Amino acid sequence: MRYRRSMLWCVALCGILLVACSGPEAKKMKFFEKGKAFYEKADYVRAGLEFKNAIQIDPKFAEANYMLGMANLGQGNFRGAYGAFSKAAELNPGHLPAQLQLGKLLLSGGERDKAMEKAELVLRTEPRNETALLLKGAVYLSGKESAKARAHLEPLLAQGMARPDAYLLLASARMQEKDTRKTEEILKKGIERNGKDLPLHRALADLYASQGRTDEAAVEVRKVIELDPADFGNRITLASLYWGAKQPDKARAVLNELLAAKPDDEAVRLDVARFYAERGSVADAERELRAGIARNGKSLRPRLALGALYLNSGRVDNAAVLLRECIALEKDPGAPEILQARNLLALAHLAKGELDPALKNVDEAIKASKGNVEAHLIKGRIRLLQRDGAGAVAEFRTVVNERPQVVQGYLYLAEAHLLKKEPGLALETLQNALKIDSKSRDVRRTLARFYVTQNDPRQAEVWFRKILGENPGDVEIGAELGDLYASEKEYKKAEGAYADVKRRVPKHPLGYVKAGEYQISRGDWKRATAEFEQAVNVDPRNGPLLSALVRLYMKQGRAAAAVSACETHVRRNGDDAFAWNLLGQVHGEQKEYRKAEAAFRKAIAAKPDAMETYLLLGRMHLREGDYQKGRAAYEQALEKQPGFWVAANDLAVLLCERAASGADLDKALSLAQNALKSRPEEPAVQDTLGWIWYKKGDGGKALELLQRAQGKVPESAEINYHLGMALFKAGRREEAKVYLKKSIAGVGDFPGREEAARTLAGI
Repeated sequence: MRYRRSMLWCVALCGILLVACSGPEAKKMKFFEKGKAFYEKADYVRAGLEFKNAIQIDPKFAEANYMLGMANLGQGNFRGAYGAFSKAAELNPGHLPAQLQLGKLLLSGGERDKAMEKAELVLRTEPRNETALLLKGAVYLSGKESAKARAHLEPLLAQGMARPDAYLLLASARMQEKDTRKTEEILKKGIERNGKDLPLHRALADLYASQGRTDEAAVEVRKVIELDPADFGNRITLASLYWGAKQPDKARAVLNELLAAKPDDEAVRLDVARFYAERGSVADAERELRAGIARNGKSLRPRLALGALYLNSGRVDNAAVLLRECIALEKDPGAPEILQARNLLALAHLAKGELDPALKNVDEAIKASKGNVEAHLIKGRIRLLQRDGAGAVAEFRTVVNERPQVVQGYLYLAEAHLLKKEPGLALETLQNALKIDSKSRDVRRTLARFYVTQNDPRQAEVWFRKILGENPGDVEIGAELGDLYASEKEYKKAEGAYADVKRRVPKHPLGYVKAGEYQISRGDWKRATAEFEQAVNVDPRNGPLLSALVRLYMKQGRAAAAVSACETHVRRNGDDAFAWNLLGQVHGEQKEYRKAEAAFRKAIAAKPDAMETYLLLGRMHLREGDYQKGRAAYEQALEKQPGFWVAANDLAVLLCERAASGADLDKALSLAQNALKSRPEEPAVQDTLGWIWYKKGDGGKALELLQRAQGKVPESAEINYHLGMALFKAGRREEAKVYLKKSIAGVGDFPGREEAARTLAGI
């Protein structure tokens, strides 16, 4: 019996111990240790969940709050990290790692004084704490106090501190003083002591690159590649170095080697394509993305990237076709790729002014994912274009609620409140944005513009001057300040502001352009021309500037000067299709058609896929009366890009007006119908198709399209003529009279003016 009681006692005792071991303390530690294991594997999302579980059991668990902050940092959630570190420091003010992390976050947010307080707090307890010492140096640097930073950092290195961060901070201090020789010495010493530290090698490479020492920079980047061969981004960096040094062949060689080593790595190919796209080499980017699609026809990522490339390079119709393909390939409407495709397709419609289909796509995206912030942002922009202030406010409120740290949402929300005639709420929204980023140029600029809309020029001036106070070389803000003075008829101040821009940044064209526009407003063509000539001199490769100068010359009847300016430009930049097109237009306006044609042919040779040139060539041939050559130019354009709706519409007009047979009219109809598929809301296309139906004798279809076109462009003489004739043919003579009167009352000539006058006289 005694033995049995002893056994029962042991069992009971074991049960008590097991309960104790599975109690709250054990559970929280189990979650905590599991979280640490996930953190060590860089699985920050799952780590964060485990730390939260531990905190739920013990809200006063300071270490778990600290590790939650670290997990949030790993995810880039700085706001969440700040909250977790703050809680850890509140629970345990002696938790120095939490205090230091708070200091770093405060510094990154521009709170220098508070960051210094955290550094000093730690140093009072641990005077040799290296992280705190370096944080203090970083605070000095952020305030551009390079002398204080050096005085603080140099003794640390002399006393034996070897951390790479110390060398990087000291090098930054020397760079603030523009002492590149000392900067180089410090970085080299840092590498001597930390030969495998990647940031030190990268910093030295950046220094060499900034000095034009490309070969030495390349050596450092290659060392980084040797030290970290798995990171293909280092090879992208090397290619970027060569490209920036105007050595594109070397850059392409590096990228081709990378692609050859990783032919099936989609991430590599996407990054290479992005590299080319960011540098304006659209054909290279397109080639790589098409290769990616060929290698993996089921993947949506290269298709999405190619759609975005088309969209950003103005090939909106091509983008739309590709994005619709993406949507058809994936059945799950909530798949991230489909949501992205919907948003991009909405932007494609938006670029064409097609608000209804754009709205349909973002609504589909929001239906599949209510938290799709990008879709809400696009929908808000659509509501702004629709002048729906209430709808825009609702969308942008969703954006700022979901992403409260992104100031762009507040700027759009303020615009929506203004549209809704709520200036007080607009101002409050901008002030909230200022709380998030008190130094934001965009927020300050929007505040200045807000005060302009509220007829408060003095407050607008205050905000413009705040930006200029911190960056006197901000040419855009200087120009806007000049515009403000000009709008207030303070002409001397306006002229002075534009002169300040030229004086502060003499190598930037904007000051000269603004001064030129100011002289145009005064009717002083001579001084305006002189300003634009200066603008072209400081930026000789800028096509739009050249175009503005050429138009000024032509307005003054100085065709020879216009031709000379274009010829000077193409002598410097023989492959500039824009300048050749401009020269062709000048010759065309002078009716020197053979010279014009030669210039357009040069543009085609320089850029065979530039559709604008074929349009200009076709229209020039029509102006000289050579309809066959005009037709050939449009057909060439459509052969290269079948979806080019402008060429299709122009050719349809030509065939309709000069149809030699029923077949020509049928071809015109087919072209116009295809153009309408691409641009269903484009009044020019509606007018063309309506007129073709009129010529083919289908009055009902003609009237429907022509009335829609006239409603969008009510002052167009040609559209009024077409609608008037269609109404006349339908027997609606009084209505026809109204539109025919409008057509001949308009300024300028158009095909059919005489017929409009004759028909009107007979009504």
